[in-house]
Amino acid sequence: MKTAIKAALLSGFVFPGLGQIYLKRYKRGLTMMILVLLALGIIIRTVIVSAMESLKAIESGGGIADMQTISNLARIDSVHSGINFNFILLFVLCCWLFSVVDAYKIAKRGLPGMGDEKELPAKPDQ
Repeated sequence: MKTAIKAALLSGFVFPGLGQIYLKRYKRGLTMMILVLLALGIIIRTVIVSAMESLKAIESGGGIADMQTISNLARIDSVHSGINFNFILLFVLCCWLFSVVDAYKIAKRGLPGMGDEKELPAKPDQ
């Protein structure tokens, strides 16, 4: 498999930035990974806080928190989550796509030592 495709697949299907690390672009790859991890952390925190508020509301109203009720509340909260939540999701998606395209382009340029670059023909001595 060619290096460009391998790098793009690593960034696309495993985690953003992994293709850049595979191509020995460590700062670029780690920056991408950190940005995506921070954004995902914010999303997870938002979902957990929302779920805990919903559970408190159910229990304070005297209801029983069963899985169906929690599932319905989570679906409703995800639809009405606000522009910040949607912006963060869009940010993660853009970072992910950028990482795939960037890894592919870096490998296509043929960095030294990658193994896929074309050798230039030797010039005859004059």
